[in-house]
Amino acid sequence: MKKLLTVTLLSSVIIAGCQPANITAVKWDTGEKGANVQTRCERVDMRDRSEMQSSFARYDGWKLIYISEYTTGNKSGTDAAICFERLK
Repeated sequence: MKKLLTVTLLSSVIIAGCQPANITAVKWDTGEKGANVQTRCERVDMRDRSEMQSSFARYDGWKLIYISEYTTGNKSGTDAAICFERLK
């Protein structure tokens, strides 16, 4: 009985912790080109609201041109790459 419980518990942890990744990406074309454009990208932990707000506040006035979210089905890890653009 103890072995069955241990195997069941370990199986549950492995199944819950090893979810396949879901990757979503969106890119917007701003129409701006050339040396007059500045682009900045950074990584953001999407589970941390204060980190997200800090990143977006830093680029206030910039256009969001790219976001790519990497997460798992059980939401144990959600990261994003975000890119902003503005004219110099």
